[in-house]
Amino acid sequence: MKIRVLHLLLATMLCLLVTPVIAAEKAKAPASPAERSLRVCVAADAPAEVRSAAEAVLVAAKTHPLLQVLAGERVPEMLTDSRTMSAGPPEGRAFDHLVLVGLSTDPLIQAAWQREARIGKDSSIYIGGFGHLRGDIGYIESDRSPFLHSRFIARAPFETEIVTITGTTPGGVAIAAEAFLKRGLINGIVAGSGWTRPESNLLQRDPLPAGFTFPDVLPTPADEWTCIGITQASEAEYRGVLADTGLEPREIWRAKYFRTGAWDGVGATAALANYSAGLHHRATGNAIWAARFASESEAQTAASKIADTAKLKRDVAGWKGEQPPHSWEKESPGPLTLWQRGEWVFMSTLPTAALPFTGPASNNP
Repeated sequence: MKIRVLHLLLATMLCLLVTPVIAAEKAKAPASPAERSLRVCVAADAPAEVRSAAEAVLVAAKTHPLLQVLAGERVPEMLTDSRTMSAGPPEGRAFDHLVLVGLSTDPLIQAAWQREARIGKDSSIYIGGFGHLRGDIGYIESDRSPFLHSRFIARAPFETEIVTITGTTPGGVAIAAEAFLKRGLINGIVAGSGWTRPESNLLQRDPLPAGFTFPDVLPTPADEWTCIGITQASEAEYRGVLADTGLEPREIWRAKYFRTGAWDGVGATAALANYSAGLHHRATGNAIWAARFASESEAQTAASKIADTAKLKRDVAGWKGEQPPHSWEKESPGPLTLWQRGEWVFMSTLPTAALPFTGPASNNP
């Protein structure tokens, strides 16, 4: 009898200890997308150069195109300690957009990491599609929040995004933050001077230099659309174009656009559309893809072959067709538009009406 009473007391104590955690995990999500906020996260004990980079991101929340979208009318006034957030209840990480600034040892970055890069202790990094690098290397990756899409959240009430700004060294983190703030880079690799490649492999592409510039070639979509970020293509994407066209571009970029409501879909039925409209480097929705070839004639040849591969039909302004359905869905998510201007080939998943041209190719920008 005494043993049974002891077991009952122990069970009661365990319930008292566990109940607050369970209650926290089942806490209600914000009632509407407008209740999302932006948090800029950095460890309280991060190196000074890293904290300075995070502070620069925080200051830019009122002016930076992507940060403005993420913050809405709830602009953060202070940094969030990533270690405290990492140790807190799951919903504390799920229902807000996050910008994570820190070294790869930061627990919140470790939890959000996409596992497409591996940072070593000797200022080295391996990134899929870019290969092995060493030096002051800045690395930026973006995605929908893995904390929202976890076992702790029964149903996503909307989408939240994460931008991770990290690097091999504090200097690398600072370089990545500058590329994010000044160039709009949301997926890519930037290196300081003196970087090296300790090993070679078949799929490698050089990092962008610190202070790189993005070519001013993109059309300006309708006013409701805002360009919120640029993605640098990996070697795998270059090889894909080479396989389809027989020609390798000199450079490839993808620009991501946003309009109000793009991340507001609810639950599993909206998950694919939310992802496609999001910031991940494979998310092709609401975007313009731009590739520069060696010459105008090469661009013309490449455009025609890409159109054939995508089964697009010739139009007065280029080629038009439909995007393939997402995964198990049967309907196309929208139009796919292709055109060529000089050395550049462009492909858009924006609504056709958002693009600034309708006339013949010779009259278009």
